[in-house]
Amino acid sequence: MRVQLFQPPPPLARYVELLTWYEGYMPDYQHERILPQGVVELIIDLTEPPKFIYDNASLAVSQTCRNAWVSGLRHEFITISAIPGSSMMVVRFREGMAHAALHLPLGLLKNQVLDADLLLNPAISRLREQLLNAPSPEQKFAFTLAFLTERIRQRPDIHPGAAFSVQKILENPAQVTVDELVRRTGWSHKHLIAVFDKYVGVSPKEFVRITRFQQVVATIGSQASVDWMQLLHSCGYYDQAHFIKDFKRFSGLSPEHYLSARGDDLNYLPMR
Repeated sequence: MRVQLFQPPPPLARYVELLTWYEGYMPDYQHERILPQGVVELIIDLTEPPKFIYDNASLAVSQTCRNAWVSGLRHEFITISAIPGSSMMVVRFREGMAHAALHLPLGLLKNQVLDADLLLNPAISRLREQLLNAPSPEQKFAFTLAFLTERIRQRPDIHPGAAFSVQKILENPAQVTVDELVRRTGWSHKHLIAVFDKYVGVSPKEFVRITRFQQVVATIGSQASVDWMQLLHSCGYYDQAHFIKDFKRFSGLSPEHYLSARGDDLNYLPMR
């Protein structure tokens, strides 16, 4: 499989964390589980076979995706198809920044994967055609950057309170609380929740929990064994019961089972 990563330069870097292009994907399994990561992604499929989302319990097909789609923030894992020969361009927006490109309240995308044609046409169709015809990854990245730059140019402003709150959570998810954000912003709980619904995609409490879980995943890394009690306390969990409950909610697995199930990407679990 060929994979290339590209980090956009400023000023786009303020909104977009990473572009990923790959081709020749050849998994030896049929399904994979994606863990909640606290970000919105735009996925442009560069092959024709449809891709599928499955019911997490029964693995029955629950949604069919074609051409391009937008994946919103989730507070649970999602099960998708792993199809040989796949090729995609994936745009990963920074936390709390996708609103500038998508131009809609991000709460509408919560736990959803929506057809990008409904949100971004005709521009997304033109971009996909350009990507299909571009002879090199570098040109594919250039077309994607031009698309994103034009979208963000139309509405570049970032809500300062949302940006401040998201940054505080990312800086220290183990310690920050919603009450602290209310005090720091001077808003009511109700107003803070409304701002997060529009500009982040989940409530502040949910975003803290997702970010804390991601801190756990990053801390585990590729370790063969983990001191779970030390880890849960360092990542801000009050006790083992709350830690295990959150871990199972976000991954569908116990912490120990996760260690044996993880793949090269800590947030993508092969399902063999």
